[in-house]
Amino acid sequence: MEAAALWLGALELVGALVFALAGLSDMCSRRRSAAVRRQIWALAIAVALVLPLPRLALAASTLRLPPGVAPALLAVWGLGAALLLARVVAGHAAAGRLVRAGAPITEGPWQETARSLWFGDGRQVELRACATSRTPQVVGVLRPVILVPAPMLAAPAAERRALLAHELAHVARADCLLLLAGAVARAIYWPDPLVWWALRRLRAHAEDAADDAALHTGIPSSSYAAQLVAVARAQLERAGRVAADGLRARVRGVLDVGRIRSDAPAGAARWGVPRLVGAALVLATMVTACEARSAEVPGAPASGERGAK
Repeated sequence: MEAAALWLGALELVGALVFALAGLSDMCSRRRSAAVRRQIWALAIAVALVLPLPRLALAASTLRLPPGVAPALLAVWGLGAALLLARVVAGHAAAGRLVRAGAPITEGPWQETARSLWFGDGRQVELRACATSRTPQVVGVLRPVILVPAPMLAAPAAERRALLAHELAHVARADCLLLLAGAVARAIYWPDPLVWWALRRLRAHAEDAADDAALHTGIPSSSYAAQLVAVARAQLERAGRVAADGLRARVRGVLDVGRIRSDAPAGAARWGVPRLVGAALVLATMVTACEARSAEVPGAPASGERGAK
């Protein structure tokens, strides 16, 4: 148990270093698009998730903890991780109930607009009308579904196109899967405040990148900002000021004429998940190899040579 606590503590420290480096890279990339900055945090979270695998090969630490400390540390960490994972499971169960309660949209203007905006790989995104949803949203990891609020079914064509472009960008970039990975990473590294910050930054950049994809369809930024303001009002009524403040930041970003936006369509990022996992495995292995090398006792061969002389 003492070895497990020391291994977990070292993992938390290395994970904090990964998130700190990602934060530094994000700050150095302020003149890059939101899609690029989203990839920085996506890579950091992927590295943090695969990092425990190569670290299993490290030798056990020789440090010693006071009696009773190791069980207490493991119990506190396990309780926090279990609560956060339970919250993730509850959230996905609630999303599943929304999907089952929604009515499929198999034809009509929303389905036609979705087909015209999709990125040409033959897939058809499922749309469902949901009476309890206030804003369009994507739910589901393996089979994403776009929930359309029932009152928005009669929305004008320009508004419908912009809203669907935003949600389809989330689908194309597998943002639901990425945010799930971020939530799991938060459960593992929850004592580190940097992982909470990482998940917030990932979510913010993912929303900004989806907004850029919506603007890429040709809708004027002023019209799209007005739609976000209407969404913010609905969020303020239902989810409180925190969600509305996030939308207010998105409105400022949409109206910021100096912000760098991605010129590539959202579908260009579909290859990102497998390569992201591969890059994370390589980086995690390199980090672990560096840690193992630094743990070697320096000067041992030299002392042997001095003794021979």
